[in-house]
Amino acid sequence: MKALSLANAKAKFSEIVTNAEHQRERVVIEKRNKPVAVVIGYDDFKKLEALEDIYESKLLEESIKKGKFYSLEEVARRVKVEL
Repeated sequence: MKALSLANAKAKFSEIVTNAEHQRERVVIEKRNKPVAVVIGYDDFKKLEALEDIYESKLLEESIKKGKFYSLEEVARRVKVEL
């Protein structure tokens, strides 16, 4: 996976998107030499989302089996987020 500065990525954005779409190339975008974003193709993105769903389902399944299941309201309260 290659890395580009934000300025270079802006200059080559069309090429980056085309390569992500057709060649499944992934590009890390850096600001001040620190990675801040990644450009990936849509197909790779959908696969990543599916993997996240599977992972989260497994975590939920394990939590339920262990009796460590919390409602959305309980989680929100614990992390101090208002619903």
